[in-house]
Amino acid sequence: MITQLLSDSGVSNLASTHNLSQINKICNRRGVYLDLIFSFTPTTAVIRADDLLVAEDTHHSTLSCSILLQKSSASSNVRIVPDFRKCNLDAILRSLQSVNYPSPSSIPDVESAFSEFCDHLGSIITQNTPIKKLQTSAFPARYNAKIKWLVLRKKTAHRLLKTSGNLHHRERFRNLRSHCKSLATKCHRDYLKRIEDSIPRIIKSFWSHANGLKSSPFSAAKLLFDGREAESAAGKCELFSNYFSSVFTKNQVPSPVFDFGWNFSITKCVVTASDVQLKLASLEPNKGAGPNAIPPCVLKYCVPVLAPHLAIWFSSLLSLGIFPSALKRGFVVPIFKSGDRSNVKNYRPIVILSAVAKVYESIVLDYLYFHFRKCISSSQHGFLRSRSTVTNLMEFQEYVMAAFGNAHQVDCVYLDLSKVFDKVNHNMLVAKLAGYGVGAPCLSG
Repeated sequence: MITQLLSDSGVSNLASTHNLSQINKICNRRGVYLDLIFSFTPTTAVIRADDLLVAEDTHHSTLSCSILLQKSSASSNVRIVPDFRKCNLDAILRSLQSVNYPSPSSIPDVESAFSEFCDHLGSIITQNTPIKKLQTSAFPARYNAKIKWLVLRKKTAHRLLKTSGNLHHRERFRNLRSHCKSLATKCHRDYLKRIEDSIPRIIKSFWSHANGLKSSPFSAAKLLFDGREAESAAGKCELFSNYFSSVFTKNQVPSPVFDFGWNFSITKCVVTASDVQLKLASLEPNKGAGPNAIPPCVLKYCVPVLAPHLAIWFSSLLSLGIFPSALKRGFVVPIFKSGDRSNVKNYRPIVILSAVAKVYESIVLDYLYFHFRKCISSSQHGFLRSRSTVTNLMEFQEYVMAAFGNAHQVDCVYLDLSKVFDKVNHNMLVAKLAGYGVGAPCLSG
């Protein structure tokens, strides 16, 4: 009989192992349980069915079972994103070959036409790119599938031990815990060995590990800024927006007019397909796509087709002094510095731009650097090619050693300006650029 089967220790042990309970309490007319319904959800309800699909057997009651399921908290961490590493590059290249070259002289609004070109390029890439699911794992990156499975079994055994207090469950839990510890130690040792072996070839793996040791997984549930607080995602974004915009200094002081006697205008810059080709070929293919969904890997693969297109667009935009709005969009990511994580003022923003915007900026920078390199101080080491903190320290060391050799005194003053880029006097900067001949229309905005 079913009642004997239910009382059998084998079925009971099997149900308790999986943390299941028999919830059907409705007997037939003879007082026998003919249907066994096991569930680990306490909200599961079993009642006699009112709406019968077929005629009911007098010895077998018709039952209705309802289970209230809660949405897993892990599902909120799932994101669906395009998998650019598996996009069909050949199909994208074939589609781009059918796009006609632009003729800006016959286009009334070059900026809008360039935005349409970027949107069309993004749509072609989207059509030939599969999607993938990204989910934040609760396990460390060094864990393999075997230890993940053991950890889940250990948690199940621990839950059974707390429920039953059975000595058998206690011994089983101890064995699983010991096995998990030894396997976790081995996984950590193997993980560190892989990091050490990859240092000569892939230095990024080492820095990812080092940054992971410094960063904390804690994320503030509530953010504060000037007496206001926010818990929702939209509210937090609003606080970050208010703080980052408040840092920017708007100086309304009128600037003087400079004239350095330079006859130079950036509007005369002509971008060639070779210039764009060199920039596209130097892109890092594994970088992010940015807000326009145009990844560097596609730009680099489609260089023969895209280089002439972008050269024509860039030359036309520069002649009009336009930095297109399509390239101004970016993802602003707040990076925690130090202090209280709930305080918005302890974060700094970084902006993730599109790869096309970086190429455009790099071409303009090359043109400006070529003309301005003569007026840059020889003592300047930051933001210059072939110069860095290393060259600065070497030059400083040579100066100090020479001074010591001549019995001269050396005085050093170290300055650290807080948020210096946000506090630059833009009026003065624009006035100096105009004095060097950059001028309108590039400085008209």
